[in-house]
Amino acid sequence: MTRSNRTLAVVAAVPLLLLAACGDSDEDTATDTTSGGAEEEGAGEELGTIRIGSANFPENVLLAEIYGQALEAEGYTIELQPNIGSREVYFGEIESGNLDLLPEYTNSLLNFVTEGEFEATTTDEQVAELAEVLPEGLGVLEPSEAEDKDVLVCSAEAAEEHGLAALSDITPEIGAELVVGGPPEFAERTSFGVPAFRDELGVEFAEFVPLEIGPPIVDALSSGAIDCGNLFSTGSAIAANDFVALEDDVDLVSNENIIPLVRTEAVDEAASEVLNEISGLLTTENLTEMLVSVEIDAESETDVATAFLEEEGILGG
Repeated sequence: MTRSNRTLAVVAAVPLLLLAACGDSDEDTATDTTSGGAEEEGAGEELGTIRIGSANFPENVLLAEIYGQALEAEGYTIELQPNIGSREVYFGEIESGNLDLLPEYTNSLLNFVTEGEFEATTTDEQVAELAEVLPEGLGVLEPSEAEDKDVLVCSAEAAEEHGLAALSDITPEIGAELVVGGPPEFAERTSFGVPAFRDELGVEFAEFVPLEIGPPIVDALSSGAIDCGNLFSTGSAIAANDFVALEDDVDLVSNENIIPLVRTEAVDEAASEVLNEISGLLTTENLTEMLVSVEIDAESETDVATAFLEEEGILGG
């Protein structure tokens, strides 16, 4: 891979783009020329620039790296903007033309774009409906079989005390005793958030604590500051901390397959073919394994992405 084709964009805090510093580097630099894997001999000619963003959690940063390194190996120049924030922040960036590619999730994206007014339940239906409702100039490519759903996770102590194994176990009486943590938008999201628990299950939690998804929620669960929290189903911290992921036996969360969201004028047919190939290589199992490397073994998303692409024969070792 030609590492000179990689630019790590450092953007000042401005409305709609709050770019957190990438946790993998201690240096304050505007150009990342060392963050990826081995140089690919015979990489194709430069084909243009694709600006890739990510949400502010490790899995999405990892996916941005995987897609970006694969495109870079084909000769595209990549500008990577990791850890932008929540969907409520980063969607405006691709819609306004400041980004060209984002790793997304079928149900969550559809729920956001339609403000919860949609009929699709299967992945194919979600993709078809997205093609109809996305703003002009945006599109989605082929979905991956890899899936990562929102999940409500409780500490072992809270699960045992209240007899929690599934979402249906949270009765209104039990919910009134639970302190729940989640990203700030969890308080407003209708698909999987406080309103959904209230409207679908009749549950009002004792307290909602806004916390960044990932280590802050894990730490709060471990310390007992919260009883349950919103994590992702592929998260390595669940098994590592003996947390109890509550089964979604009430179908509160639909399919959440990984899918590239693109600006169609910036991502050409050749780039789309590369992205579709990568999506086809991703599975829930290998994504979960990669997240163990990132979240438990403290490897960088960049290095883990490189290792995956080398193993799959996309990059030369």
